[in-house]
Amino acid sequence: MIKQNSPEVRGQAMVEFLIVIPLLLLLVFGALQFAFIYHAKITLNYATFEAARAGSLNNAKMVPMERAFARGLAPLFTHSKGQTEVIRAKNQIKDEITAGYVRIRLINPSPESFLDHGVDLNGERVIPNDNLMYRDASISGGASKQSIQDANLLKIHVGYCYELFVPFVNRLLVRMMSLAPTALEPENIGPPEAGSFAASCVLNPQDAGRMGFPIYSQAIIRMQSAATLATIP
Repeated sequence: MIKQNSPEVRGQAMVEFLIVIPLLLLLVFGALQFAFIYHAKITLNYATFEAARAGSLNNAKMVPMERAFARGLAPLFTHSKGQTEVIRAKNQIKDEITAGYVRIRLINPSPESFLDHGVDLNGERVIPNDNLMYRDASISGGASKQSIQDANLLKIHVGYCYELFVPFVNRLLVRMMSLAPTALEPENIGPPEAGSFAASCVLNPQDAGRMGFPIYSQAIIRMQSAATLATIP
């Protein structure tokens, strides 16, 4: 009969511990990393709304939207009190926009919207924004298939390459996104589609060694100013 505190029992407990501890660490680190991703997604949703609001007030121009986005996402990188820390966080987001880790796409109004509902004003193609409730609400027969009211809805889609930093789990997630097969690309885990935002985030980041996880958000808001064709990328 083997005694409870015998070397055989202690050796068995050690072997079981060595088998279980990697799985336990993976579970804990994985939960921690996905909590950070969830926090980033919530902050991204707010920043996307702020960008859309700025676009609605500034003729759907990209520069005001990028500035508002940086303000909205700054809390994700603000870790202490003081104005200096806020400015540093905003500059970090602006640097990520420049580096291509943020993609803000203007979905609506589209070029077809300007073609069907735009008017020439001071050398620019503008979609009228005044007195919408009194304008004809019928859908145009053109390519946009929109009414003038639909053309005055600003819709943006934002992709953000969130940097993973929890050890081991970050490499595992990147590996999964690089190799796991799926037919739902580029929005889900799996091999990123060539040329997509996910591919530039996961496979070809500008900074060597950066391990990114693409997350997405979108927002729709009524235009409060007249969108101009010059704002279409």
